Amino acid sequence: MGRPIRFETGQFSGQTIRAELHEIQKADLGRKYARVDRRPLDPPPVVQLRLFEVFNEGTSQETERELRSYDDVEVLGLMCTVDLFPVFNENQRATRVARGPVTPSPNSQSLSPSRYQGARSYPYTYTSSDTSYNHIQSAHLPHSPTTNGSSAMHASGLPVSPPSYPHRPPPLVQAPPDVVHRVGDFVVTESSKVTQNLVGATFVQPWCVDYQGKKALLFVFSDLAVKIEGNFILRYRVFDIFSKPSPTANLPIQAECYGGTFRVYSTKEFPGLQASTELTKQLAMWGVRLNIRETERRRRRRGERSPSPQLLANGKRKYASPGSADGYNSSED
Repeated sequence: MGRPIRFETGQFSGQTIRAELHEIQKADLGRKYARVDRRPLDPPPVVQLRLFEVFNEGTSQETERELRSYDDVEVLGLMCTVDLFPVFNENQRATRVARGPVTPSPNSQSLSPSRYQGARSYPYTYTSSDTSYNHIQSAHLPHSPTTNGSSAMHASGLPVSPPSYPHRPPPLVQAPPDVVHRVGDFVVTESSKVTQNLVGATFVQPWCVDYQGKKALLFVFSDLAVKIEGNFILRYRVFDIFSKPSPTANLPIQAECYGGTFRVYSTKEFPGLQASTELTKQLAMWGVRLNIRETERRRRRRGERSPSPQLLANGKRKYASPGSADGYNSSED
């Protein structure tokens, strides 16, 4: 993944292509999924796909160039899929792991160190909030000598101060064998994947739209929802179902990336929704089906009064409704 692939079938036949994925809009929050209400993540996650043609691969003259026009790319067959991983919350102590590169799962493709995509090393950092340190310290440091439970005495009869020992950090915990990502000091493992708790379209095709002054291929996950509460990240993977390195080869994953952390709330704890982002509004103008909000929509607390109804021209009243874009529905009396 992330390395150049020479294709023999599909739209890139005869070319060596390297792909990159970047999350350009992450979800911030969501409400726990309910059958009567999809409650998608907000704002909708958006991922950009960049494609580079590689020349003279494997030689000292190797170069690459991003495709000049994404309008010429056939989007039919290009797919991006997502996986869901839980991550730590504010009250959970981060997992300590030994220093070393990320070790991919045996079931995933190798992330060989290279100038295209390499594993990063994260040094271990001890935090004073680690509640297990006192226990570890008492278990590994020798005790001061005592006599019948009292402090040791010198021959002269004066008390002897206990010896001092250098600070010893807690022992490191070896990283699990299927680590695929890290969020700070917290390790994400392939076996912790909970994609079965995603609801909605987990496979999407790209949209070719204007982004930052030029055409771009964007994958938009507009109706993803999560069945459980907690903090999560998404993993995105892209592939072309019509392009293969050889007619008999397995379908290669061309690139992957991990998104930012978001939280899924219960209905009672859900704080409400912010106004739609500029990117979301821009995508809606290009025809992507998205929910657009011009203003912030916060959850009404118990005891809060509803806004006064608007008086229509025909003398009837229009009552407030949190389900409409402007805060009012069409019910009249």
